[in-house]
Amino acid sequence: MSFEIKERMYQKNFTNYAQKPYSPKKTVKHFTDLEVYQKALEAGVFVAKNLCKNTTDETKSYILKNMTALALSIPHQIAEAHSCRFGSSDQCLLILDKVMLNCNKMVVYLEQARDICETGVELSQFEEQTKKYFYIRQKVLNLQRVWRKYIEVAKLEDKS
Repeated sequence: MSFEIKERMYQKNFTNYAQKPYSPKKTVKHFTDLEVYQKALEAGVFVAKNLCKNTTDETKSYILKNMTALALSIPHQIAEAHSCRFGSSDQCLLILDKVMLNCNKMVVYLEQARDICETGVELSQFEEQTKKYFYIRQKVLNLQRVWRKYIEVAKLEDKS
């Protein structure tokens, strides 16, 4: 690497690369403070209110019933993981794995509902909800990484 490239690297502001004003995140006291919980709840309410109206076909009813149950379970699982993080530490990570799996399943259900169920909901709303579940999944993955580090540090402190 040339001297000029190294010089330019050190001149950058790596602590605030986007040059946006810094504001610390709000303290998480309850699971309801987690942004990922709020987004999951919002997405679940959308599914329950907008997609599960009068369905007569057995296949459509099956898809929408399972999708609603899954959408409504994701916020519950986030709350459960938040409660378990100080107890049996690995349990909260497993629950977060289930949340990520369920986010993937919700994307599949949304695509099936869009293509099979004729719900009358606009395609743009399906795309928005799909993006929301991918966003939730990424946030849960980040949360899992942070909690994993915390658990590892706690285990090291216990051994000392």
